Amino acid sequence: METLTPLNQEKKPLSPEDTTQAPIIHLSALSKYVIPLGSILGPLLFWLIWRDKSEFVDFHGKEALNFNISMFIYKLVIVIVGSLMFLSPFLAALGQIDRGGDPFTIFLSIPGLLLFVGGFGLLELLWLIFIIVAAVKAGNGEYYRYPLTIRLIK
Repeated sequence: METLTPLNQEKKPLSPEDTTQAPIIHLSALSKYVIPLGSILGPLLFWLIWRDKSEFVDFHGKEALNFNISMFIYKLVIVIVGSLMFLSPFLAALGQIDRGGDPFTIFLSIPGLLLFVGGFGLLELLWLIFIIVAAVKAGNGEYYRYPLTIRLIK
């Protein structure tokens, strides 16, 4: 027996409030540029306020939260791994230079720096693109599932 999810249910007519509130939930993630953790707190706040009013808004609220939490986790991993990859060879090279070692071993820290800057930058760009796409789709009354999302809230 197939379970129905918002993606395969027959669509109920959406109210103008639905197609206004759902994009606001997605776009509220942009508050991260003003408020620490705003990409999670913004969608969470609006979702908690509006989730009982419509299945459509509830669906988009969960999607926005799951996506922003997932991106936070991915960025945290990149910061930790990139920092370790950068700092380990860098600090080792500094210690070797003091003892007359090869100063060129400092270049071993470049992959960590590239992972940190490139990976973080790529995730940030994808985050912005997916937020805009989700807001547009929600405004058009469409259900949208973010890629790269860990579904923590069901």
